[in-house]
Amino acid sequence: MSCSNKLNTGIEILGKRHRNLAMQTLHKWLALIVGLQLLIWIVTGLAFNLIDEQFLDANPYRVDDKAQSFNSPLASTANLLQQYQTEGIIELKLTSVLSRAVYALTTTKQTRWFWADSLEPLSLSDAEIQAIAKGSYSGSGVISSAQILTNKTPFDASGSVAMFTTSDPLDTRIYIDTASGAVLAHQNSQSDLKDLLFMLHFMDYTPDNGIGFNHLLVQSISIGALFLGLSGIYILGHKCHQGQLSLPFIRRKTAIGKLALYTQDAQLLAEFTDLNGTYLESINRGRERLRTQCGGGGRCGLCKLRFVEQPPIPNDYDLDKLTATELAQGIRLSCQHEAHPSKLELVTKAQHRDWQKSEY
Repeated sequence: MSCSNKLNTGIEILGKRHRNLAMQTLHKWLALIVGLQLLIWIVTGLAFNLIDEQFLDANPYRVDDKAQSFNSPLASTANLLQQYQTEGIIELKLTSVLSRAVYALTTTKQTRWFWADSLEPLSLSDAEIQAIAKGSYSGSGVISSAQILTNKTPFDASGSVAMFTTSDPLDTRIYIDTASGAVLAHQNSQSDLKDLLFMLHFMDYTPDNGIGFNHLLVQSISIGALFLGLSGIYILGHKCHQGQLSLPFIRRKTAIGKLALYTQDAQLLAEFTDLNGTYLESINRGRERLRTQCGGGGRCGLCKLRFVEQPPIPNDYDLDKLTATELAQGIRLSCQHEAHPSKLELVTKAQHRDWQKSEY
């Protein structure tokens, strides 16, 4: 073979090596990322099934809203509807705040609240907001003063959100919409665990993105799982092509002929005729003559032998464990190639010493 052909062959082998190693690296990282998320899904799903639903309840002390009867007569809504007709009225709903009737008028621009007996805009004082919080709570804790939240919250509130804390054993927190007087939610230490499990299970790491199961993280994991499968198919096909897979239910063909093994000084050590499996398996059948640390998995590189004639094409493990000089000398990993009649030599003195010890 000319120098140019050898160079082209070497470049082609290195190119395949880098491509296969890149595919294996991609497959490993995808397996780690997707596998971790699958583990989180399994663990959180199992937690939802094992933990009592009442333990995760956010509303053990919440008082349900009851139908109210109003003593004061309701004002006519004709003028109110006419005033905001140009905005495009969507809904006019009757509700109540502190046992007093309230109109909730929703237009295409916003929602406004008015006292239903006077049609004055709803405006709540701090004391009234705290009274709403107390009216929604049946626990024994003492309700604190209002704390206005300035950061983004997961609640659908029209105005600022006031939070009240209590001193009960569950550390109940009450959230009130200051614009409408609506009780947005009750939360406590146990519901915080529920929110954490939901966040992990649905990958909902952004608290203000609403409820959705088709966000970017879910899409990324789905695409990652797809490429994990495709890269696995590629690696499986590559290993099959290189003969690196050994299935127990498929009988290997026994090669007919003789395998001669020599020392580094070209002295005959042994001859083998039962050529079934790899060179390492054929040589070590009945006795460990060639020592390994990985049991023939191509990871330790201790079973390398030199092919005197016609070395096989190096596979990924050869390229990973052997130097370019060793490959050029015909050295290969004996655990990675099917045994055929051939002449081989030991590569290291340690192999010869181990061989001599195995004879005793």
